[in-house]
Amino acid sequence: MMKLKMTLILTLLALFTACTNQGERNAGSNFSEAVDFSKEDRSVRAIAVSQDGKIIIKPESQESSEAPGAPSCYGLETDLKWTGDYEVLWEPISGKGSSKIMSFPDEFEIIQPNDKAVQMEKITIGDTDLFAYFPSYTDCHALETYLFGVKDGEAFPITIAMNPEEQPLTHIGKHPNYPLQVTSGDLEIIGGEGGGREFVDVYHFSYDSEKHALILQKTDQVNGNDLRNELLKPQNDIVPYKGVRKHA
Repeated sequence: MMKLKMTLILTLLALFTACTNQGERNAGSNFSEAVDFSKEDRSVRAIAVSQDGKIIIKPESQESSEAPGAPSCYGLETDLKWTGDYEVLWEPISGKGSSKIMSFPDEFEIIQPNDKAVQMEKITIGDTDLFAYFPSYTDCHALETYLFGVKDGEAFPITIAMNPEEQPLTHIGKHPNYPLQVTSGDLEIIGGEGGGREFVDVYHFSYDSEKHALILQKTDQVNGNDLRNELLKPQNDIVPYKGVRKHA
C-alpha cells in the first residue's frame, strides 16, 4: 500500500513539474513574440521604401532631443527637436547588408511633431526614383530639402547644380506650402519666400542620371501674392505659375 502511495506521489510531482516547465516555455515564447512585435527602431528619423530596398536616416553615434520652445513658424512647443550626427543608410532587398551613402553635417538639427520615422516624399524622373527628405516639417521661409535616388538596386545622394562654374549643392530650399512637381521630365521646385521679397523663384531642373545630379535649366520669378491666392483655391492640386516676371 505504501508503495502504491509513493508511486502516485511521484507521478503527480512529475506531472506538476512538466506543466510548470511547459508554462514557462509558453511564457517565454509569448515574451519573444511580444519583443518581435515591438522591434520598431525609434532612433530612425526618416525612411524611404522602394522595390529595391530602403533608405534610412538615423544617428551615427550620438543624438540629443529637446522641446523647440515657444510656438512659431518653425514649429510648436509640443514638437521634438533632435541634434546629432546622422547618416543615410541603404538596405537593399537583396540582403547584401546596409551601406552608408551619405553623412549629414555635425550637430545636424531635425524638428518633427513626434518620434515616428518620417516617410520621404517620392517622385519619379525617367527610370530613377527620387526621395525628398525635409529635416524640419515646417519653416518660416523654406524647407531644407535633401534628395536621394534609387536605380538598379543602388541608392545615392542627388547633388544640385545651380551654376556650372560653382560646386554643386547637397540640398536646396523649397517653399513649405508647395510640393515638388515633375513636368515634361523636369523637376520644378518652388523656392522659399523672404521678408520684403515680392517674387518667389521657381527652379526648373533636368536630371543627369550618370552624374546623379539635378541641373538647373532656368529660373522663373513668380509674384508671391499670386502663389498665395492659388493656395487658397482648394480645387487646385497643381499650382499654375502666374505672374512670371523673367527667366534667369
